[in-house]
Amino acid sequence: MKVTIRDIAEAAGVSVSTVSRALRGDPNANEVTARRVAEIAHDLNYLPNSIARGLRENRTRTVGVIFNDLGNPFYTEILGEIGQRLNEADYSLVICDSHYDPERERKNILSLLSRRVDGIIISPIDERSSNLDILVANGVDAVVVDGFPTSSDLSYVYTDHSIGIRLAAEHLIENGHRDILLLTAPRQEESRIQHFRGAFEKTLADHGIPVRAELVIQSPENTIRGGYETFRAVVEGYGGPGKLPFTGVLAISDMLAVGIYKVANEAPLAIPRDISIVGYDNIEVAGALAPPLTTIHQSRKRIGAESVKVLVANIEGEMKDVRRVSFNPRLIERKSVRRL
Repeated sequence: MKVTIRDIAEAAGVSVSTVSRALRGDPNANEVTARRVAEIAHDLNYLPNSIARGLRENRTRTVGVIFNDLGNPFYTEILGEIGQRLNEADYSLVICDSHYDPERERKNILSLLSRRVDGIIISPIDERSSNLDILVANGVDAVVVDGFPTSSDLSYVYTDHSIGIRLAAEHLIENGHRDILLLTAPRQEESRIQHFRGAFEKTLADHGIPVRAELVIQSPENTIRGGYETFRAVVEGYGGPGKLPFTGVLAISDMLAVGIYKVANEAPLAIPRDISIVGYDNIEVAGALAPPLTTIHQSRKRIGAESVKVLVANIEGEMKDVRRVSFNPRLIERKSVRRL
């Protein structure tokens, strides 16, 4: 049978109103009584009526998360931290996967709004998409992660990718590489691609290296398979492993870099003897590759924790505060780059 606060009141020998005050953490509740009520509620497996509570507070204590690819360890690590922090703050979590589809992303946003979530954390496909305008128009508290600030009405928690791309490109350049292939993400992330490419080309120009458009390649998807199929086509297109017009590769995700490793194993291409590689994200598998992958570290836990901190503060605070929280990435040097 469902346990009610009346059952708890009878077991504790107090009034229903006393139990209600104790369970909602009323500071005026007697501390000893509140502790006893909490113990009885626990022993009876009492489940609070969250719907009724939400109606009273005009809140559902639910947060929606929309990420591009939940199969990518980068996102799952952020999500794990978000889930833990929301649980500590007594919020439930609804998870959606847009899978780089703008229409699917839009439907996810509308679905979460119809559920009356208190806030949304989103990694958008495109920071200039009209989908983000839906959040602003509906006045929902939202935080954008893994995106570049473009809206003045939304909070952002992000990594400064201009610094990350420069660190990666300069590491290859400092090791003697001037012919560098940039492997970017899907077309759906056009604004992100332009940002990465702009930072890459500026770094080359700052070092007096001419930009070669044919060495900027786009993968159809930001996955191991995408990296594998795209890089295999590159190798075959140039006539085989010994005819590549580049000595280094900068992949804008470790998932793409793993795909390159797979091609190298089949080609065969020795890493780093024949080709040097720098990845991006520093997912756990990067250090387990042979050789271990040099990559750019993004602090996924800090991104997840800070996004919840900003969102909950806005949900529960009287004053709404648009915040920009930026983290600097850093180079993790391992064994995948050879000095020429």
